[in-house]
Order: sequence, then structure tokens, then C-alpha cells
Amino acid sequence: MREYPAAHNAGTQDVAENTPKPRIPPNPEHSQPRKLPNPGNSTTRANSRSAAVKCLNGYGYERKQGLMYHINKTCTGCHVCRLACPMQAIHFNGSVCEIDEDGCVECGLCEKLCPAYSVHDTDDISAPQPHDRIFRECDLVVCGGGSGLVTAVRAGQLGKKVILLEKSGRVGGNMNLSKVFLPEYSRLHSELGLEDIRESAIAELNVRAGGIASEETIRTAVNGAAEFSDWLLEFPGIKSKVALEEPGGSSVSGPAMIPETDLARLIFGPPVRIENKLSKDPAIGPGWLGSLIKQTMLEAIPAQRLNVEILVEHEAVHLITGSAGEVKGVVAKDPGGETEIHCNAVVMATGGFGASDEKLQKYFGCSCIEGGLFRYTVPGNTGGAIDMLRELGVEPDPARMNISALGPAHVPFSYSLRRILDHPSALAVNLYGKRWTDESITITEKAVNIQGSPGEVSWGIFTQKNIDDIMQAYLGGLTPGDEYDCCAFYQEDLDNEECYIEPPVYRADSIRELAEKIGVNPVALEQTAADYNRFCQNSLDEEFGKSACDLIPLEQGPFYALYGQMYAARYAGGLMVDSKCRVLRNNNSVIRGLYACGDATSAMQRRGEPSVVPELTWALASAYRCAIEYVTDEEGSV
Repeated sequence: MREYPAAHNAGTQDVAENTPKPRIPPNPEHSQPRKLPNPGNSTTRANSRSAAVKCLNGYGYERKQGLMYHINKTCTGCHVCRLACPMQAIHFNGSVCEIDEDGCVECGLCEKLCPAYSVHDTDDISAPQPHDRIFRECDLVVCGGGSGLVTAVRAGQLGKKVILLEKSGRVGGNMNLSKVFLPEYSRLHSELGLEDIRESAIAELNVRAGGIASEETIRTAVNGAAEFSDWLLEFPGIKSKVALEEPGGSSVSGPAMIPETDLARLIFGPPVRIENKLSKDPAIGPGWLGSLIKQTMLEAIPAQRLNVEILVEHEAVHLITGSAGEVKGVVAKDPGGETEIHCNAVVMATGGFGASDEKLQKYFGCSCIEGGLFRYTVPGNTGGAIDMLRELGVEPDPARMNISALGPAHVPFSYSLRRILDHPSALAVNLYGKRWTDESITITEKAVNIQGSPGEVSWGIFTQKNIDDIMQAYLGGLTPGDEYDCCAFYQEDLDNEECYIEPPVYRADSIRELAEKIGVNPVALEQTAADYNRFCQNSLDEEFGKSACDLIPLEQGPFYALYGQMYAARYAGGLMVDSKCRVLRNNNSVIRGLYACGDATSAMQRRGEPSVVPELTWALASAYRCAIEYVTDEEGSV
């Protein structure tokens, strides 16, 4: 007979022995592979290759011969390769994408498009040519090619020789996946006749900061965001590609997950994707503002003949200091050895620490590193700036570091089903088959309530009618666009996700059968469902006090279970900076010649609280100001 985990009120020893291990389901939207051309049929395969080559030509990419590609575990689950594959030969296995060898025609498009640089040619066995240490000189070194591109281009425009070091094989970082930029004011606001609210915003943000950020640093964020916006609008063609729109609205830009208390209620960015156009998921890039900035900065370097050099696969690992402790250069690891660069200043734009198991454990004691926390982050975000500062005797303050652990949510699977699972009428049960929360509260509040439940995972229980009613009401308030287009196919997503290797969706004709499928005690789940239906009938939630309007009974099958797990998209903090983005020692003295921006800094972070200023907003504002402050410090003015 099948054994099930003990209930919540079991003794500590029993719970420990019987606690089910969390499932680690495959990643997003890996449905049963569609029927592919028979690999043994040379004519069909040749036609398939021709179609793939035609697709590649549209990207300006010449197909190589005789390749086989592999996606490694640094995959971020962004869906780009899967959607673009002309043979539909990419699916998800666990938390990473996987290439079906029988379906793959070896075109290499996935390698070209992967923003995380996670796809590699397995036939390329060439070893890098070892070399002696290389010595270079420049005015400014920028470590990190996400928001650091902004610093590099602006400093180049101001006449500086810049070398940008990027750890990965391509630039963009987490910025390439981001979209929510919220300047309080810009030229676009002015042209629309909108009031300049920067001063009132600074006052409000100063209260929100509660003393963790000085008013001067908040001014840097607010005014820097406005300055960056106006500067970006000066680049050719940008004004026609960006707009201001309400967050959470029904336009093609989709929803934005920002605190309701944010003053800036308008997102600055492209209303439609500029790349990754096959994606209908509005929650994640590439293709939004971050991608537009990356593209614009890369085009500006040759177009404006800037003295900016980008070195990919160059990881900054050590800072070079002078006799007075000032920073005078960087040592970087490259494929063949090391490169030593001497300069007047260094900017740390290395991003957060979300890809570092060691730092998550050290500073947060994360117990779910082994698989319970899905991490939206590029693999290069390992907190390299923290390591370099520790060599100088500067330790990060864990109270000023932050991760945004949210959920449980249906990530990184189909966006439409995430919307369903988030609905307040859901019945949320843990792996004991017991209800664990008021389902109408926010995912931030749920993240607290799920603590202590096995694996910190949840199943949302629905009937077919519940789901249909939820989505019909939701779609009725939308206009055509990304949000509408992806949610309109919710039934197809349900059907597809049932076919995953380890399905994050199950369907059954009875609650007992559903319990068997998701691996919880049928008696426990049947009792939970019966109690919940009684609460619905009486319009009174006796267990968690959920509003009567959100109490929808589970009356008639088929029944569905939708999987939810914890996830995080923000891992920020480590370096303390002043209002001029200069890095500080633990005694608050300035390290001359060293600046930092974005998620590498603790400027807007405090443990367990929302960022004072949203992440991308601070990243772009501080990256822009880093260039200005460096030149001002060196020359006295810009």
C-alpha cells in the first residue's frame, strides 16, 4: 500500500521522517514533442535543413557544418531558444532546456540567440591558446556588460578611453531580461504635459527608505533616472521605440510587478518587443527596454567612434591598489590566462549574487538551493564585486543585501497558468494535502506562510469550470496584445503541461484520483476539499478568513492541480556607495577610484523589504551617474 506523509500535527520526529521531498519539475512549457520529420528520411531532413538555413539567414547568420549543440545548467528558462528553434527540437528537462538530438538539424540558431550564453557547440574541442599576462592601459575599466554598457558609452562620449570586461561570452546580463524602468520625470513626461513630481517623489522615497539611504542618494536615483531617460532619447530612432504606459494595464507591454506605493505610475520603455518576438510571455525578456538599451549602446560605439573596447569572457577577479589604498586597475581572467589593466578608475557593474550557491547559503542560509527556489538570473551573477572587495578587507553587510523570494507561483511555466494559480479563488494545499494559507493574499505574504511546509511548494486545486470562469472574466478586461494572446490559449497550456516528463499540471475525474497523481494522501485531500466546500456553502472561511467573494466550491470534475514553487528575481547588494556612487569601506571612508552601480550595490536594499527604488531604475540611474561622477572627480566638471 502506498505511504503518505504525516499530517501537520504529527510529532517532530514523524514529520522529519515522513516529509516528502519537493518535486523538481521540468521547466516551462515542455509539452509532448510534436511529431518531427523522420531523421532517417534524407529528403525530409534535407528540406528541414533548408528551412532552418532560411530561418538563420533572416538573422544574418551563416550555418556551420556538422555541429551538435548542448544546453548546460546555466540556462535561465527564458524560452528564447525553444520558441525560435525552426524544428521545435528544444524542450525543458528539469530546470534547463534540452535539445532533442533526433529533431535537431544542427543549425546553431539556439547558440546565437541564447542571452545567458548557455548553448555550446559540443564539436568545438579547441582549447584556448595560453598566453603570458597581458598588460593594458586605459582611463576607465567597467566590470560588467549589463548596465555597465551605459557607463562605458557615456564615459566614451565624454572623451575617455574605456575597457569593458564581461565575464560571459556576450553582454547584456540581467538587464537584457528586464523591462520595468520607472523614471519620475523625463522629456516624454514633459511632452505629455505631465507634472514634474521629482521633489515630492524624493520626499516620499526618503520616508520609505527609513534612513537606509540618504536623501542625497535618493536624489541621485530620481534625478539620475530622468537624466538617463533624456540621454537615451537623444540616440537615433529611440523616441519612436519607447512610450509611457500604466503598469499592470492591458496593453502589449503587459503587467509590471511593482509596489502599489511607487509614485511613478508610468513605465518608460518599448510598447512591443524589439527581439524575441515569438514570445507571448509579458513577464520576462529578452525584448523589452533592457534589450533596447543593450542594442543601442552596442550600435553607438562604432557609430559615434567611441574609444570603448569590450572584452568578453574576461572576468574581473582582483583590484589593483596604490600605496594610499586607491584603486588603480583590475586583473581579469581570460580564456588563455590573465589580463592586467591599469587605469584611473574602475566601475563595478557586476550585478547581483543570485547564481552563487555559496553566497546564498553564507548570507541568507537558503535551505532551498538544491531545487526548491527557481532563480531568474544569468549565470554570471555570482557576486564577483563582493569577492574583490573582501580582498581589500571590506565585508558586505548582510542586513543590506536582499533576495526577493516570492511565491509559490507557477514559474517558470506557462504564463496563463501562473495567472490562474494566483487567483484568490484557488484552493492551495501543501504536500500533506492540507490547506496552508488564505489564497487571496499577495505572493509576498504567501512566501512567509509557506515556510515550514515540505519543500515550500504548493498545488492549486481547481475544477474545469473554475478555470474557465477565471479566464473568461480576466480576458474580458484585456485588449489584444501579449497579455491577451498568451492567456487566451490557457486550455492548450493546460493540455500541454500535462504531457511534461514530470507534469506541473494534473487532471483527474475525482479528488482522490488527483491526490494519487500529485502524491498526497487521498484521505487528507478529500477532507480538505470537503471542508473548503463547506466554507464556500456557508460563505465563511473558518480556517483562514478568506473573503466570501473568493470562496468558490469544487463541485464537479474534471479537477486540476497546478504546481507552484518559490522563485526569486532580485539578488542585490554587497557594496556600499555614497550619493556619487563611490564605493565605501566599512568605516564609510571613500575608496578613491572605485565606483559601483545597480545590483552590485546595497544603496537601495535592506533585508526582507522591497527596494527603495525598483532595480532596473536604480541600475540605469546609477550607471549613468557613475560616468558623470568619475569624469567630474577627474576633471572638475562634465
